[in-house]
Amino acid sequence: DVKESGGIVKQVIDLEIAKRPFVTLTPTSDGAEIIISIENMGFFDNIEYELTYLADNPQVSGEKLQRGATGTDVNTKDQKYKKSVLLGTASRGVRSPDKGIADGKLTLHMIKGEEEYLSETNWDLFEAGETKIDLEDKTGNFKVDLPSLGKNYYIIIADTVGPPQNDAYKVENVSLPVYGTFSIAPTFKSKATVTIKSNLEKEPELYIYNHQDGSAEKTESQFENGKISATVDSFATFVVVSPQ
Repeated sequence: DVKESGGIVKQVIDLEIAKRPFVTLTPTSDGAEIIISIENMGFFDNIEYELTYLADNPQVSGEKLQRGATGTDVNTKDQKYKKSVLLGTASRGVRSPDKGIADGKLTLHMIKGEEEYLSETNWDLFEAGETKIDLEDKTGNFKVDLPSLGKNYYIIIADTVGPPQNDAYKVENVSLPVYGTFSIAPTFKSKATVTIKSNLEKEPELYIYNHQDGSAEKTESQFENGKISATVDSFATFVVVSPQ
């Protein structure tokens, strides 16, 4: 364990699942901002975050720059923290959005007493939907075969750190990581197929968590060769629950 500011730094894996925050990252319609939302924070005294990524260097073609934003204004007593983060710079009210965004990372510093829990998760930003396309996160553990949505939307695939709290399933039985797909895109006119790699030995259950109304519904799924798959009609958070 590393000593830092008098406290002990632990990894998020040391936290029981029910105490992990649920984090969503939703791109705005123009892809220039991400709405970060954090729920289930009550166990912690303080949470700070860094949202980082690589972006094209406007001065040097083919070169990437490390960019990002930090958040130190999270009140863990609130039911939900919500903030818009600009992917770029703003000067006198004029925004200059970054281009070529890649390698998104979210780092959470979660403080409880003398202990700090550190979480580092990936997020991937896509502009897609005009034509049928397969979107896959950087780890290759999550894939969505998207039908044509009629036009392009900005979409983020991200590890949500912890599962959404819901009575439909037992949180302690949730299999990590939990993946979410975030976009302002409407319900799909035809079905998409979601595939999630799983190291569970017995067939798990798959729940679809709706970001709009906070409901969770068990969906029919197939489980073979270490992958769980299902057809879906909207972007959502996909919660894999191990059988008991």
